[in-house]
Amino acid sequence: MGTINSSDIIYATLSQHGRQLASLKLSGLTSFSEILRQVRRVVSGSFGLVTLRLRNSSQGWTQDRSVIITPVPAPPVQLSLF
Repeated sequence: MGTINSSDIIYATLSQHGRQLASLKLSGLTSFSEILRQVRRVVSGSFGLVTLRLRNSSQGWTQDRSVIITPVPAPPVQLSLF
């Protein structure tokens, strides 16, 4: 994968089993982990193995990556006997 600059425009498409889950236009990000954080926020209800296609229109590269999305656990609840 090429470098990611904050001025780049990145298109991210997330699909699972051939079905498109999300399509995003991102800018102002500088790393793959920031992109992944944004994508996970959008598809918080989905989980499992997904394909993430990134296209950097500013630099002219495209890359596909397989990513595992894990469900967000519910906050803990304290139970009492009274």
